[in-house]
Amino acid sequence: MRSNKVILFIAAFIACLLISVVYGQDDYLNGGYVSSGSTNPDEGLSGMLQWLYQPEPNFPWYTTGGSFYSQTYSSATFSPFTQYYATYGTPVMGEIISNPTQFDITTEMPSGVYYGAGIGLPYSQYASMVPSKTNELWIKGGTNWTQYVVSPVGTKIQLIADASIGGPAGFYEIVQTDATSSKYKIYQMNQGYNTMDYYAERVGRHMLYFVVNNQPSNVIIIDVLYQVAPSIVTVPQAPAIHSPSSYTTPPAPTPISGNVPVTIMYPGLTNFDVYVDGAYVGTGSGGSFSFSAPSGPHDIRVWDGNFPYEKSVLLESGIPKIINVEAV
Repeated sequence: MRSNKVILFIAAFIACLLISVVYGQDDYLNGGYVSSGSTNPDEGLSGMLQWLYQPEPNFPWYTTGGSFYSQTYSSATFSPFTQYYATYGTPVMGEIISNPTQFDITTEMPSGVYYGAGIGLPYSQYASMVPSKTNELWIKGGTNWTQYVVSPVGTKIQLIADASIGGPAGFYEIVQTDATSSKYKIYQMNQGYNTMDYYAERVGRHMLYFVVNNQPSNVIIIDVLYQVAPSIVTVPQAPAIHSPSSYTTPPAPTPISGNVPVTIMYPGLTNFDVYVDGAYVGTGSGGSFSFSAPSGPHDIRVWDGNFPYEKSVLLESGIPKIINVEAV
């Protein structure tokens, strides 16, 4: 009975997409991306079919031998999904997800939602079509939600759960490589939208869903792969100068963030100040300092109170950068 309802819902969903395209409404699917303002039905129809015929990447998870699982993949594999994961965060030990908290959909409404087959829909249309009293699970991005993501190992992913009623929810995690493992935990869900964090700690196809009041949600899939080894840059010692004023530690660091994890490796235990494009971002200790920065060229400077170290580096989107400071 439930499978028949799902089939009818999908059929109605695709029919609504075709109708909205043909009649030139404000929102349509253009190559898989939600666009607005066009009245050209041929353009909208062509774009939608292009997306339907080119679904999300299909990796060979169901092979034997294990070679696929040990491969590394370039940033191009992950670049379509970078809005859906973060390269920082601390896993909650012994848990599948962090404790669910109430999510205010009115203040963080997505622009569009994407199903596992690659079908996209403006959120306003999706919300008007979804039956009441259903349980749904999504992966939250910067602007959209999706039910499928490819991410590197060690990333944090924010989930959105829409629970038909509040109460105990069974949360299921299945991770598949050559072998399959599963976990089950009970979490307290709020009625309506909830948010929680999930950590992709190991390679594999991660399949997640939850059950509230004997009603299961949809399954989301996160394909977690190894990323190519981080690029390593050695920062040479600059000519010795005495305590330049431009390297004087400011009272507070300048906030910096981006999609490239950077680690400064310093030879010794001396504290050192780190500057990015002339702005002080923090002080390292114990031999290392980590931060995230936007992709692109940057001037990296390190000042340990005696000698300055300086290097211009290119940060590539999604590829971690390790910068080794040469010993004096």
